[in-house]
Amino acid sequence: MSFSAVTVVRPYEQIVRQIQEAIREQGLREGDRLPTERELAETFGVSRSVVREAIKVLSAQGLVESRQGSGLYVRNRPIESVSRAIVLSVLPQGDAVGQLFEFRRILEVDAARLAAERATPEQIERLRETVAIYEPGPDGQPNWDSFSVVDEALHAIVATASGNPYLEMMVASVREMQQDVVVLVADHPGSIAEAMRHHREIVAAIGAHDAERAAQEMARHVAYTASVVQLQIEPTSD
Repeated sequence: MSFSAVTVVRPYEQIVRQIQEAIREQGLREGDRLPTERELAETFGVSRSVVREAIKVLSAQGLVESRQGSGLYVRNRPIESVSRAIVLSVLPQGDAVGQLFEFRRILEVDAARLAAERATPEQIERLRETVAIYEPGPDGQPNWDSFSVVDEALHAIVATASGNPYLEMMVASVREMQQDVVVLVADHPGSIAEAMRHHREIVAAIGAHDAERAAQEMARHVAYTASVVQLQIEPTSD
């Protein structure tokens, strides 16, 4: 009998997806009030700290904002998703994963290039704040939970900053396709630290409005992630 690898979707990721879908499908508009942190925790049956992690991602993506003493509000409607029919299930196999990252590189390299040309001061500041969110684990150990929050938000902001809604939509879709395999990065020693270094270089290039450097750094980042994932699913034979 043969089985494929499985991954565990973290609770805050499920909350992020459900809130994204609620905003999109219920037609909520900018300024509409969402349930409180306490109400969300009760609804989802999780602790408030899990809800806070989800809010961090949604806030970094520019979808919601938390107003002091007032609550949580819709900041902007997310772009309509590509039909679920094209969000294919990607098996953890070499050829499929290689093709997926090839597709991702085509999209995200141009997204970074355009973001460097078009990003607003507010978007650049959000990128810098997002990178700063990362918190290492005890004794400086890699922290996958913190990294995944940064990673998801940063790539979403870069895509939005490209100024092209179709590119933004496709980047979101391809990242949804890869979620079952990219978690394998966590198992490779040093990969999170290296990926965070790439993130900082991408943000620095976009902040300097250096389009070619931003494209190069994004290409380096996607290629590195692809190579690490391939190592995890196709270990070298003895």
